[in-house]
Amino acid sequence: MKKTTAKAKTSPVENEAPDAIKFLEAQHREVEDLFKKMEDLSDRAHRSRGVIFEEIAHKLSHHAKIEELIFYPEGKEVDKDLTLEAYEEHDVVKQMIAKIKRTETSDETYMAKVTVLKEVVEHHVKEEEEEYFPKTRKEFGDEHLKELGAKLKAKFDKLEAKQA
Repeated sequence: MKKTTAKAKTSPVENEAPDAIKFLEAQHREVEDLFKKMEDLSDRAHRSRGVIFEEIAHKLSHHAKIEELIFYPEGKEVDKDLTLEAYEEHDVVKQMIAKIKRTETSDETYMAKVTVLKEVVEHHVKEEEEEYFPKTRKEFGDEHLKELGAKLKAKFDKLEAKQA
């Protein structure tokens, strides 16, 4: 009798990126899931909140870095205004992360700060996915997006390896 093995499901973030936009969108979904996990915790789960927030901060940091180093410089040729706005939104996110890291998880303002961060990230993601990515997909084409996806994944993996 032949034994069959089921293939493990992997996300584009874990596996080879199909293209740059799909790779970045998969990272957006991961961060959304982490924010949801954090919201679902009880008000007294301070330690768990801190652990999840550190993961959110880590993912957002690496995501922003690869976008800023690889995707945005080329995207600027497609839509300069949206690209410059995206850089500014990243700066706001970085400032908010730093502020949250300085706040105790038991502080009554902690979750309010996290909620505002989530809203800023949601706005940024919506703008990227509804405006910026469609424009860049049309301009770059499939082949170039695959090349960019490989670069994004390689840089992301390098950042992850440094973090480990």
